[in-house]
Amino acid sequence: MLGRKSKHLKTMKLLAKTFFLTLLIAAVVMPAIAQPQRGNQDRQQMEQFRDVPQEVRTEAHIAVFDEYLQLTDIQKEQIRVVDEEFAKKGDALREEPMNRKRKMMQAKDLRDEHQQAIHDILSKDQYAIYLEEKEAIQYEIRQRLKAYSEDGNK
Repeated sequence: MLGRKSKHLKTMKLLAKTFFLTLLIAAVVMPAIAQPQRGNQDRQQMEQFRDVPQEVRTEAHIAVFDEYLQLTDIQKEQIRVVDEEFAKKGDALREEPMNRKRKMMQAKDLRDEHQQAIHDILSKDQYAIYLEEKEAIQYEIRQRLKAYSEDGNK
């Protein structure tokens, strides 16, 4: 009789361990599953802003940069040229027939190249401010583009 209780107790302990392990795994995994995928949000937002004319995107970019970084007239013109150049490259990339993964990698390379071109235009002090305020600057640009899109100015 004692052997049967001991076996039953071992089974109950095993079940309890399994139950708590499952609970622990669920507690860790569920929040990660519940999070919206950032890539999809970014992609949707980029799709939304793709309808905004390039000139409007460039003007928003320059205006926000000027507010934060006090650009010179020469820098404003250089950013305008860089934005137009990279917009053309982006349009060409979107039209390029290739697999999605490769296209995404090339798009990232293009964004990095654009970022470097902007870095080269800014002074050392301006770039330091940009790095400190990067999220706020990007947010402000997105808000302006969003406002343009919502106003039906397409």
